[in-house]
Amino acid sequence: MTTLRFATACLALALAACATSPDSTAAGAKQLTTQAKMPVPLDDTPVTGPADAWVTVVEFADFQCSYCGKAAPTVAQVLAAYPVDVRLSWRNFPLTSMHPNAMGAAIAAECARVQGKFWPMHDQLYAHQDRLDAADLPNYATAVGLDMPTWQACLKTPEPAARIAADQALGEKMGVGGTPTFVINGEPLVGALPYSMFQDAINAAKTKALASGIPRAQYYDKAILGK
Repeated sequence: MTTLRFATACLALALAACATSPDSTAAGAKQLTTQAKMPVPLDDTPVTGPADAWVTVVEFADFQCSYCGKAAPTVAQVLAAYPVDVRLSWRNFPLTSMHPNAMGAAIAAECARVQGKFWPMHDQLYAHQDRLDAADLPNYATAVGLDMPTWQACLKTPEPAARIAADQALGEKMGVGGTPTFVINGEPLVGALPYSMFQDAINAAKTKALASGIPRAQYYDKAILGK
């Protein structure tokens, strides 16, 4: 790892990401830049995009993190530009020590997922990122057409919080130290970075995938997860 590469990663975390703590900026950057691969399983996470995409982007994010909000339009731009070759998987990583409404928003989204409407709820939460109090969340659930009694009952169950905790534990194990952290075919990209940086990373990942000789539907499992 070069000094420049480490400094660049630290700068990305410091200037374009919400860090878990003041000391996690450099520590998180060091772990991410020295780790050759981050084989993040998809499990039953919310996924948008084709199942046989050459490139899988896993996002660890926090609905109240301003940098995650800034990154959301760029992520949408990526999905629009690569409708056949990129899919996006979401992992919760609420930074509750600095974002008091992040957990409630994540639970609201998880309960929308149960009804098959995670992504519309995701969009609503980012569109109203400055209004994520508990009293606001039912408005967004109504806007995306959720069955409200079912959604409200879900909020009181332990399952959403358990899923969120599992996502966080996985992220910490992988070395995630701030949000948003993107993992592109196993390679980390941290922060609300310009579209061009995502484009470069995705194009490089796709080129590598095409050269692998592995069928596209099997590529992520075989080449990234090592199954």
